[in-house]
Amino acid sequence: MRVKVNPNRMMLLRMRRRLELARRGHKLLKNKQEKLMQNFFSLVRETTELRALVERGFMEIGERYLEGRASTGTQALEDALELSTKKGTLDFTERHDMNVTSPEFTFEVPDKDLSYRLSDTSPELDAAFERLFASFPKLLDLVGKENTLFRMAEELEKTRRRVNALEYVLIPDLEAVIRSIDDKLGEQERSNQIRLMKIKDMVKERSEGV
Repeated sequence: MRVKVNPNRMMLLRMRRRLELARRGHKLLKNKQEKLMQNFFSLVRETTELRALVERGFMEIGERYLEGRASTGTQALEDALELSTKKGTLDFTERHDMNVTSPEFTFEVPDKDLSYRLSDTSPELDAAFERLFASFPKLLDLVGKENTLFRMAEELEKTRRRVNALEYVLIPDLEAVIRSIDDKLGEQERSNQIRLMKIKDMVKERSEGV
């Protein structure tokens, strides 16, 4: 949409300042977009590797749990889990970078006791639960990274729209307005020169007639 203005020198200066600010803003947003893209793809690689690691860990935990459940027996397993006393502490903080909020989780569980009674349970079951507790930090790290990826993708889309709006709409419109004002001021200047020349000729004719 073309900006409508009065074609005068004050407006020309104002439009040139707006164009300069728009170009600066476009450059800053473009740099931000490039940096966000670099961070995004770097985080995608980290998240993909971490997800594969977490999935492998849970597959192993599941296998050990099934082996332990088979040798422990259903009733003994239910009795053991009903006596669970182990509790953990979850902390949550936020990190801000380039208008992207990244959640960071920390989870700690006490090491001094298991989550259930050891009587009538299989060593495989014990190992399964120990590995389950040990996997919590990586799982929470994965949650934080994936959440950050979604937020970063949203910020990338916002930045892309702003860059395109400046590059393809506002800056071209301002450049067109400046050219239009320059053209009209040039026409006015030529008209003024023509009038001055006519006035000069009229004055000269009158002076010669006298």
